Amino acid sequence: MPVPPLPLPRRRSILTTALAVPPLAALGGAAARADGPTADGGARPSPGSDLTTDAGAFTPGQPWLDTDGEVIQAHGGQVVIAEDADGPLYYWYGEDRSRGYAESPGVHVYSSRDLYAWTDEGLALRALSTAEEIGTDPYFTALYADYDEEQKAAVIRDLLTTPPPGSSDPAAILERPKVLHNAAKGTWVMWVHADGPSETSDAQYAKANAGVAVSDSPTGPFRWIDSYRLHHAPEGEPNWQPDNPGMARDMTLFLDDDGTAYIVYSSEENYSLFISRLDEDFTALATAPDEAVKGVDFVRPYIGAHREAPALFRRAGTYYLITSGATGWDPNPAQYATATEILGEWTDHGNPVSGDGAADTFRSQSTHVIPVDPENGIFVYMGDRWTPSDLANASYVWLPLRFGEGTQMSLDWEDSWRWEEQPAQPVFTVDVRLPGSVQIGQTQLLPRRGLLRLEGRRASMRDISWEGGLDRPGLVSIGGTLDGDEGLTVRRQVLVVPENLVYLVNAGGVETSDYLDLRAHIGDRQLKNSRADQPFAEDPGTGSTWGYEGRSQTAGGESDSMDRSLRYATDHDDLVYRFAGLAAGSYTVHVGYYDPWPWANRAADVSVNGQVVDSERLFTETAEAAAYPGTTVGKSGEIELALHPTRSPDIQVSWIAVVEE
Repeated sequence: MPVPPLPLPRRRSILTTALAVPPLAALGGAAARADGPTADGGARPSPGSDLTTDAGAFTPGQPWLDTDGEVIQAHGGQVVIAEDADGPLYYWYGEDRSRGYAESPGVHVYSSRDLYAWTDEGLALRALSTAEEIGTDPYFTALYADYDEEQKAAVIRDLLTTPPPGSSDPAAILERPKVLHNAAKGTWVMWVHADGPSETSDAQYAKANAGVAVSDSPTGPFRWIDSYRLHHAPEGEPNWQPDNPGMARDMTLFLDDDGTAYIVYSSEENYSLFISRLDEDFTALATAPDEAVKGVDFVRPYIGAHREAPALFRRAGTYYLITSGATGWDPNPAQYATATEILGEWTDHGNPVSGDGAADTFRSQSTHVIPVDPENGIFVYMGDRWTPSDLANASYVWLPLRFGEGTQMSLDWEDSWRWEEQPAQPVFTVDVRLPGSVQIGQTQLLPRRGLLRLEGRRASMRDISWEGGLDRPGLVSIGGTLDGDEGLTVRRQVLVVPENLVYLVNAGGVETSDYLDLRAHIGDRQLKNSRADQPFAEDPGTGSTWGYEGRSQTAGGESDSMDRSLRYATDHDDLVYRFAGLAAGSYTVHVGYYDPWPWANRAADVSVNGQVVDSERLFTETAEAAAYPGTTVGKSGEIELALHPTRSPDIQVSWIAVVEE
């Protein structure tokens, strides 16, 4: 979602406690219809009726119509699973963008029996077109009949999404609606990123509040309670904001197995992510911001990482959190993290997408994960493919999540698929003893058997077939398939140590763990460099002359990875490395490429000793390596590696290894 100018300090909430919400029977317990009854005056079809257009499959990115043939308006939304006498009943909530970005009618809701065919249930939460409607429209006058003037002012402040006639001022914004069923209270609770102007700023995103509404029916009408700021970082922690605390933007909700509800939201100008515990009504924080304790009432899974669009789910006792970067409407790489305690320590695992689609998550942004059949490990990723020029027709990307050993997870593309046909994904681990290191290409040294521990079964030895090549220096990820009908796969990291390695450079200038492991296996006597990186000069430890030339800076040193630390050129300069003191002969130059900012669309021509060996080399979010063999060194005793930018962004390099053939 777009990130506008810096909001000013929050306003004081008008309603400090959740209001008691009486039954809404007077309004029929149903949502406000976006367009009334069907064109012929009849009733809308019920979920699963003969009038549904059952496509019977998900087709990601393609137009998705409801059972009336209209484009589904449920952006940034969520699917809630309910049960009745006929089995599962799904409710899909989301932003209604039928009018584009501004003047949203509210939050739309659809129902389905199969997740493929969706019946329009109208507006679950209806926005205001004018401030006067709250006192003149029968829908609003009945819904807010017991509200005093101050409470009605809060409703107008948060739900008036249409600017006054002739005004160019921004109006209220409703984004990322999420709903939980509070079975203990008999209510349905909706939280929304409620933004818009504040008392001190007329900026579009000045308010940065979380708004809450409640209903006694899943289809509404939802009655607005209030919007307010949420938890903030403890004093002195990174990103602590004493003058602008508790911001809440992109968000989701999560109901744990023990009945505890949580709200997950981007805060601190979208630089940090929070998970906060809600009270028993699900309509407020369990602990007030000024009294909350980190690790008890809230946790910050990502601090300063610029993550948004959270989607949280639980699988076999492990919590998974999918997020996107914060790049406005433009798609970017997803990341996922896991934890064994929801308010405990979270571990980031990087991008769940590999290969094509990794740089932009198949041109989508996460919004929710549907636990369709959690016992069999079947979960559906929900994403939005935003098209800001035509939001009314923006499409949806629903894909299967695949699970490997332990916490390994991937998001894979399917042109057309059905959730019922997905194979069961059991929880398992494999004990396999790997060698301390191998040389390039020595796949035959990997173990051929491993001990499989499959949930609910006895441990057993299984054959493993390894795929891919150990074709680059450093920690290399390699996949293996276990024999058996389950189709289980494993991934392991293997340290690849080239024979006759003479230079090993970590261009980020940091002695990361994998860099030090390589050095330890090679031995310092063999290497001609004693430092991870340096400008072109004599090495203080070995006396060899080597290093980089040109204006440049470093990034990613905190990652503890050769692949993800880097040196990048500045001012559109070439990035040049020179290695001298080499014996005459033939060499292979291995180079690591990685881009933490893949939306930059970065590319370079790579030359070795003045000859282009890699034209239009692309930099992506996936760490990659290239090998340039057959480099001849003569009397000069030198190799020059040069990267020349071929597009507007500056270029970069992660690591370099020079190997004598």
